[in-house]
Amino acid sequence: MVLDVAVAEAPVDEACRQVMERLKSAGCVVADMPYSVEPFQVAETDLRYLLNHGEVHQPGSALVVPVLRSVSVERKGADVGKISFVLGVNLV
Repeated sequence: MVLDVAVAEAPVDEACRQVMERLKSAGCVVADMPYSVEPFQVAETDLRYLLNHGEVHQPGSALVVPVLRSVSVERKGADVGKISFVLGVNLV
């Protein structure tokens, strides 16, 4: 089961919340789907911060769910600099 997280009410720090808002604004809201953004949309450092610090607790459970599952940056080819990531939760 995938957790739905209301960005405005998410129990994360303000930096994580701002990154989550930018992802939501860019249309990146579905868990387990690979997304790709340009650095001007969301910076790599911001996504890495969310990867390292963005965790939410599943209601009624001790289970901790990461907001992001992975982040990678294309280092060669036509898409150099493009940032790919996979959400661990749905952003609502």
